[in-house]
Order: sequence, then C-alpha cells, then structure tokens
Amino acid sequence: MSILRPRPTLSIVIPTYRRPHGLARLLQSLAPQVREQVGREVIVVNDGTDDGTYDAVITPNRGWINYIATTDNRGPAAARNNGVRSATGSFLVFIDDDCAAPLGWLDQLTRLLAADPQLDAVGGTTRPLVSQHPKWFERLLTEGGCHPNPVFYRDQLIVMVSACLAVRKIAFDALGGFVERIMPLAEDRNLTTRLRLAGATCVIKPEWFVYHDMNSTPQAHFRRYFNYGRGVNNAIALEATPLDRSYWPPARRSSVFWWARACARLRETATLAQNKHSALARLPIVVLAAATNLTMDLGYVYAERKASARAKESAP
Repeated sequence: MSILRPRPTLSIVIPTYRRPHGLARLLQSLAPQVREQVGREVIVVNDGTDDGTYDAVITPNRGWINYIATTDNRGPAAARNNGVRSATGSFLVFIDDDCAAPLGWLDQLTRLLAADPQLDAVGGTTRPLVSQHPKWFERLLTEGGCHPNPVFYRDQLIVMVSACLAVRKIAFDALGGFVERIMPLAEDRNLTTRLRLAGATCVIKPEWFVYHDMNSTPQAHFRRYFNYGRGVNNAIALEATPLDRSYWPPARRSSVFWWARACARLRETATLAQNKHSALARLPIVVLAAATNLTMDLGYVYAERKASARAKESAP
C-alpha cells in the first residue's frame, strides 16, 4: 500500500546587488515555473542597491514575487537570511542573480525530493551561460571551467554551492541560517559543514543545474576569487576539524613555497580541455585556471594575516 506524502513546497530566495539585468533574466526564466503554480514562491532581496535601477525589473513582476529592499549592503549571506524570514515553503531554494534556471528546473527538484523524502539538502551544479558574442576573456573562463560547482576533498563533500541549492527549511532554521560574519564569500561552505556535522542527509545531483553567467572582466574575476579565498579562511577558522585544511597554504611558508605552489596548481589544471584543444591552444586555459586557484591562495593568506594582526592588537 503506497503512502501519499505531501508535495514539498518551495521558496526560491534570490539575493541581488547591482545586477538588475541579471535579475531580470533570472526572473524571466523562473516565471513560467512559478506563476500560477501552487506551493511555489519567489523572494527577491535587494541588498542595498538604492539607485533606482531595479524599478523597471520589479514593477512588471510584483504580482508574483515578494520584493524586499534593504538600505544597507550586508552581503549575500545576510540577504538570503533576510529572505528566508519571509519564506513559507518546506524547502528553501537558493539561486543567484547571475544565473538562469533551465526549463523544468523546479519540477526536477520536486521529483528529486519526492523520490527520497529523507533528503535535507540537494546541491546542484552550474553550467556556463555564454554571451551571444563572447569576448576573449569570457571564452577563457568558459573553457577553463571557472564557474562555481560542488567541492569534494578525498570523497568528502566540502561545498554545496548556493547558486543551486535546496535545503529543508526546518534543518536550515535549526542551524540558524547562513553565518553572516563569514565575509565576503564562502558562507555556502560553512553551511555545508554545519549540515554535515548535524547529521543532515545531503546529496549532490549533477543533473540538477543552473546556467551561470560567464561574462566578466579580468579584474572582477580575480577579485571574486581573492575574496573567495578570504571567505574560506574565515570559514575554516570556525571549523573544529577542517577536512581540507592541508589543501590550503600552511601557516608557516618557506621562501620557495609560492614557486612550488604555482607548479602544483599548473599540474592540477593541466588536463583541462585536453580532448578539445591542442597543447598550444590549451596553454592559456591552463594558466588562467592555475592563476585563479593561486588568487584564492593569496586571498586565504591575506585573511590569515589580517586575523593574526587583529589577535595581536587585542592581546593584553
């Protein structure tokens, strides 16, 4: 005898900051999946963009989204927590304003949750969303796989990316939501760790994905990954036993550390696109991927030194 279980209800929470065009694209992809659908809602949190650029995006969508505008820019973790406070769904679905949802994205999630009612969190993946006429750097980022995806270390799940993530609201609330003091990024790593330590049932479903915008400048790209390295350091500082601590720069580094680290990063990325390109054409892709990883290392070390300086200043 089969048991009828209630269909999970979904609250899609979107933090946004200075990306009105990205938000418009995302809402366009979500509209047919949410409008006139029972048990689905969209909550958009404008994290302190106060220049009026969002009016043209929000006005035509007010009938089916819950729009929250804050006065201060407090970061994506705080914006998501703000949105969750208004959520009524049994599952929270997180996606970013530089992404677009494929057709049937929410239907697929509903099927995944219905197939395994014990799931507390489902992590998806991202795939490149390439411009119609991509410039050279956008092509390099796409070929180099420079878009967020789940992270495993020695078969242990480290990160479920908040660009494509569903979490049972009861489990999320029990943890107190995202930790807002992990700045500027990597709050999704911290949430993944706390879910794992709490015994939550978490899975990665690569077939559940969103499209991620790949249009960026070199400055914005490396700044983002530098900040991600800073966030990882802050996140690791809150973990009693970080599973991947040995992967990041050690506390004591010799004078030749960075040369050896650069060589190691190049080896890590040397197999990228090897089935698509010749060795010569693959070189800039490999160098970019290695430089991206090194930039995260530098951000990690920067945050480490800042924390050490603060500790010395506060010492009696």
